[in-house]
Amino acid sequence: MDAPLYPPAQQFTPPRRLPRLLGTKDTAIADLKAIPEAWAIILAEIPNVEARIGNDMIKPHLGNFSFRSLVQFGVVKPDMLDRVDVKLKTLGER
Repeated sequence: MDAPLYPPAQQFTPPRRLPRLLGTKDTAIADLKAIPEAWAIILAEIPNVEARIGNDMIKPHLGNFSFRSLVQFGVVKPDMLDRVDVKLKTLGER
C-alpha cells in the first residue's frame, strides 16, 4: 500500500500563545521571561534565578519547562513558586 499524497501547504501560520492567566505550573519559563512584568516578579521572588536555569542542560528547554516541573530536580522550592503564583494572578490574563 502506498502512502497517501498530500497537497503542499498554502501558507504556514506559526502558533501563537492565547491569553490566559499566568502560573508556574503550566506557563513555560520562556513565556514568563518574555513578559517583563512577570519576569520582574520571578526575579524578586526566586533568588539567583538566572544561575538556576542558565545551565547548558536546561537552557534549550525553557520553552517546554515550567518552574513547577523543575521542583523535582531541586532547582526551585514549592514555597517560592506559591508566592510567585499569587503575584502572577494580579497581572490578569496575558
